[in-house]
Amino acid sequence: MDAEIIAIGSELTCGSRLDTNSQWLSRELEALGWTVTRHTTLADDKAAIVAEFQAAAARAHVVLITGGLGPTLDDLTREALADAFHQKLVRDEESIQRIQALFTARGRVMPERNLCQADRPEFAQVIPNHCGTAPGILLRITHASNNHSCLLAAMPGVPAEMKPMFEQQVRPHLLASGMQLCRKVVRTFGYGESEAEKLLGDLTARGRNPEVGITASEAVISLWITARSPSPETALLLCEQTEQQIRERLGHAVYGDGDAELHDVVAGLLQMRHQQVALLEGATTGGQIALWMTELQAAQAVVEESLVIPGAWGEPLHDLQSHTQPPLDRWSSLIHDMIPGYFKSHQADYLLLSSPFLDETTSVGVTIRKGLVAIARRNHQAVEVVDVSMSGNLAIFRQRAARTALNRLRLQLQSR
Repeated sequence: MDAEIIAIGSELTCGSRLDTNSQWLSRELEALGWTVTRHTTLADDKAAIVAEFQAAAARAHVVLITGGLGPTLDDLTREALADAFHQKLVRDEESIQRIQALFTARGRVMPERNLCQADRPEFAQVIPNHCGTAPGILLRITHASNNHSCLLAAMPGVPAEMKPMFEQQVRPHLLASGMQLCRKVVRTFGYGESEAEKLLGDLTARGRNPEVGITASEAVISLWITARSPSPETALLLCEQTEQQIRERLGHAVYGDGDAELHDVVAGLLQMRHQQVALLEGATTGGQIALWMTELQAAQAVVEESLVIPGAWGEPLHDLQSHTQPPLDRWSSLIHDMIPGYFKSHQADYLLLSSPFLDETTSVGVTIRKGLVAIARRNHQAVEVVDVSMSGNLAIFRQRAARTALNRLRLQLQSR
């Protein structure tokens, strides 16, 4: 069953305000088994609003509308609903009384202009607003040509008024979607979007149930599994089967589920083993690992020491650039040289390091930021050094480098 959401207001289309209502309503609808197929944001243009109401009602079974119910001339939702479905506006007497009572309770006289908030299309139902002056509107439209029915619900744009109105008075009309929804999120690191999609194969095919969506944020690939079925048990089973297939196809790249963060997973593994890590960060990560690993008090206990080393580790940058040994090789040698001495004077079980970074411009004008991260384990001869060089801005470079170091530590911990 398809649903659409329409947000109305020139303040949204011009960018002066962010539409958070549509995101919130999408989650609510999905939880009820509805499939949200479209978000539309419209300026205060009556002709455009009328056209969109008509088109949405012809496509979807539910249309949720926010905004445009205030008392000013640019609040056009009431008129647009009436015009779109060829109904006259009528003034609802009960709404007038409620609006007047609200102003009286606030010790104010109701302006004449607020009377328009009591208007509704002739065959619509008023949704009382217990938190503000703007009543909502509930209108069911049935197309005679194909018997397609659509429920339209218009609600205030103010979230503090919209949310209780939806939860208390609109939501009961939407419970009979006929579908149960189950959603799981699998979190991965190590593959790009295209690589992950290739490995997942038919799991990401459109129209599949469960549907698998891919989102990328700060080098983390999240796989959103959405299963629908009239039976909640079947929806859960479908979700779990697809989750298992994802884990099999992506292997060690999967580090958690839900909203798990990589650094929290690493901290949990260290806690479980009663081990600690020391952090020695050059400009490649610039303290990013320490920032994440000390966000929560529980994670702080696994960090023995954290240091951020500015500059080029005691050597002028021009010396490194003119050195006969390439900078990455030079930094790798320095990393290997400093690790034994560090473990002699510290108690940490693991050491995460990052190098300084150096920008190099290619012949075609692309700037590559060069740097290394390294993972060392006490009493273990092998040191894992990873080249994290990439193009992009400094914040993205540091986040990817920091997550690469944490992920390599995670893999070492899980292999033991």
